[in-house]
Amino acid sequence: MSVTRTKTCIFVGLLLGYLCIKVNWQYEHPGWTRSVNITGSIINFQRNADMLLVSRGKNTHIDFFKALGWSHAHDRYVQLCIFRLASTGRLTDHLPFNEKLFKQDVKSRQMNFAESNIKSLPNIPADKLAKFNAYTDGINTYMATHPRPIEFIMFNYHPEPFTISDLLSIYKFIAYSGLNDICLIVEKLIIEIARETDQVDLMKLAFNPHLDQINDELIEIYKSVRDLRPTADQNTDNIPKLTNSNNWAVSGKLSETGSALLASDPHMDISNLPNIFYENQFVGEDGYTVFGISAAGIPGIVMGRSNHISFGITFGMLDMSDYFIENVQDMKYERDGKFYPLIERVEKIAGKEYYYYDTSDGHTIERKIESMNTTIENGRYLAARYALTVDADVRVIDLFFSTVTAKTVHDIKDVVTINLLGTNYVLADTSGNIAYVQGGNVPIRTSTTGLLPLPAWKSENLWQGYLAPDQYMSIVNPPEGFVATANNYIQDPDKPPVATFSALSNRVNRIKQLLQSKEKFTTEDFKRFQSDTYSLLAEQIVPIISPFLGDSGIEAAVKEWDFISTQESKPAAFFKLFYKRFTRNILLQFFSQEHVDKYTVYCAYPLTVLVDKILRAEDPALLPPTVIQQTVAETLAAYNGEVYGEVEKIDMKNMIFGGKLPAWLGLDSKDMSTNHCTECVKVGNPRHSQMGAPVYISQAWRMVTDMGTNVIESVLPGGPSGNILSNFYMREIKMFLEDQYKKIEL
Repeated sequence: MSVTRTKTCIFVGLLLGYLCIKVNWQYEHPGWTRSVNITGSIINFQRNADMLLVSRGKNTHIDFFKALGWSHAHDRYVQLCIFRLASTGRLTDHLPFNEKLFKQDVKSRQMNFAESNIKSLPNIPADKLAKFNAYTDGINTYMATHPRPIEFIMFNYHPEPFTISDLLSIYKFIAYSGLNDICLIVEKLIIEIARETDQVDLMKLAFNPHLDQINDELIEIYKSVRDLRPTADQNTDNIPKLTNSNNWAVSGKLSETGSALLASDPHMDISNLPNIFYENQFVGEDGYTVFGISAAGIPGIVMGRSNHISFGITFGMLDMSDYFIENVQDMKYERDGKFYPLIERVEKIAGKEYYYYDTSDGHTIERKIESMNTTIENGRYLAARYALTVDADVRVIDLFFSTVTAKTVHDIKDVVTINLLGTNYVLADTSGNIAYVQGGNVPIRTSTTGLLPLPAWKSENLWQGYLAPDQYMSIVNPPEGFVATANNYIQDPDKPPVATFSALSNRVNRIKQLLQSKEKFTTEDFKRFQSDTYSLLAEQIVPIISPFLGDSGIEAAVKEWDFISTQESKPAAFFKLFYKRFTRNILLQFFSQEHVDKYTVYCAYPLTVLVDKILRAEDPALLPPTVIQQTVAETLAAYNGEVYGEVEKIDMKNMIFGGKLPAWLGLDSKDMSTNHCTECVKVGNPRHSQMGAPVYISQAWRMVTDMGTNVIESVLPGGPSGNILSNFYMREIKMFLEDQYKKIEL
């Protein structure tokens, strides 16, 4: 048989298989039920009217985890396995090779989560171990009784059963590839700017006071580092980032019903399908009920609502990772003038061997990928450390399950403080309490507040343990009657520093404005707030540029703009085009075009902090009028009368095939107009990942609830099922774009 004919037969066979399985998936409909025996527990599953999977069991403390594991495997099978491969550095072992997957594997092997898992597993108490095992039982029961997804059949990938170590690796991977790597990106940016430019003082302005210790000696040390791996090789495309989020709650004195209200909208890259978050509900015969979102491989509900508690989180920007400079001589590293043997690991990735080197105190040396196929040479190297501890691993179950069983916010206030996610929890309960709780696993630093890479050969620069739970900030029932966070800087002045930088304050300031706009609120108000597109950023910048605008056409319209982005707004479209150029032109005053091109692709987030500091400085030396005039002229030349909906669009593509398959297969949803906007509550930030791929940071879930009712309203941009054969794979995208919500009853 000819090669062409063989390929044709394979294609036809796969197509017929695809169509047959797709027809079978159509039988899942509202009211669809299935009863499953998961290691002795009978769990009943049912699709509700919104096609969400509702599970029922007898013993919430065990059956909840079994049901969640089965649900994740049923509705997020591919995503679940991809997260495991990504977290363990095995993507290129089982998927078609490409450069992105290879670089992700290199990074994951560097983080070496498996080693920390080995230390943690013997220390997990029996009751928590049972919950971990229940979750893996749910996954493995499903995988043992159902065929592989068509994607894995195409790639000839046969997933092995899941283990507790897999779950810990996924948790750490989401924490350090989707969240806390931002601190390492900033630290590497500082090193690159010190090595390549003379603009260190500019970085001091951006991150004041955390770089006050930088001096000529330290800059020379940075310049001496060899084999510095480019930020572009720090791929994290497989895990969306929680870089922006909002949450807030009001007590009963500020609600029309007299009960506490809560809203939560975590912001992630929503350009991948399926959504990283997964909605489902569990009902226990022992009285516990919970609805919310989880992530495939995470054994618990991350945000949502139980009988008594509602809870949402934002990324708190806590600094839980650092780069150090290591001095290596003869395969040994230096500490206070003495040298100790490096621990060598040889990892096989994509058929080749790569050499990794660790220190006994938890640092992993980072080299250029092309240098890693040989043993390490003498010299100074960058080394990363992550806040991986047995204590944080042991607390995973408590972190995601305490919210299911707690009666009041007081029951969980101290439970969620130690975690690897670096969180701002906002909580509300049926007793009328509201609370803010900060959580993380921040190291104790004596030589710096963080953010500044220091020489590891001086032991005073090393971590000295970790902050205790009572060293994080918490507030219960504040006198103003509300709590709100939006990745803003939050620091108790009487406690050790936990964060070294934050998001801009525009979103949290706008939320506070809205929460002070009337005396009493309802969930309808909260839904309106989540769709708010008033831009405090535009309110700040438009007066600066107005003297350079004319009095007719779009220039006059921008001057008179109300700073609200609607799809029909021309001033909003003009401002979007202007701000992108404005940021670039400000940076070009200080950096070469080559550096600006590199930094704005790979380090966009910290650069927005720098531009904000320059704007707020109101210093003509930092922002001369010529830059404003030039940017206005460039924007006028580029603007062709578009409305905002024509310049702000979203593409959502399947995480495996990336938009490369024919549109008629229904795997992607592209070119969708929206009115999400930069630095608004309804945030929308088109960016590039570290590998340069386009991403879109926006609300990956919206939820509001009144604790005086048993109703939750939510919407998720995607669908209940991640199976490409399902007819509800993209069920809620239209609802999301139109700011609609579904109602769920506990």
